[in-house]
Amino acid sequence: MKILIIILIITSFIQTTIFSIDLVLLILICRSYIKSDRTNLYLAFAFGIFISHLNLASIGFHSLIYLILVEVTEILSKLRLASNPLLIVPLTFFLFAFDQLINSMLGQSTFEFSKIILSCLLSLPILFLVRLWEERFIVRKGIKLKI
Repeated sequence: MKILIIILIITSFIQTTIFSIDLVLLILICRSYIKSDRTNLYLAFAFGIFISHLNLASIGFHSLIYLILVEVTEILSKLRLASNPLLIVPLTFFLFAFDQLINSMLGQSTFEFSKIILSCLLSLPILFLVRLWEERFIVRKGIKLKI
């Protein structure tokens, strides 16, 4: 969990300075697609406030959007079709289109379709990286190592 928070902090700085793609939201969507957990909501809220602070936007605006999108992802990940990893691409398309639409309606930014397409292309590799991280490097409480 500590390394995930460090990765999210680094990506939030990269997101606000270099890239205009919402990398933090993409990582949170991929993690909530893999693992339905209450910590996803905590991370969405905390990093939404952090991104709002870094973007000089109204505090809490990104938190609400992140919370809604993570909750929708967790609900959709419980469906039977969620076992297919390719479902993350259209899910990311619709969630990022909703995010861009809300941002453009409230005057935070303009609607850019290229951001949506690029985030859809990045969603599948990020999903596999997050899945690899969650399955291989996170020790569960039920697993006891024998020495």
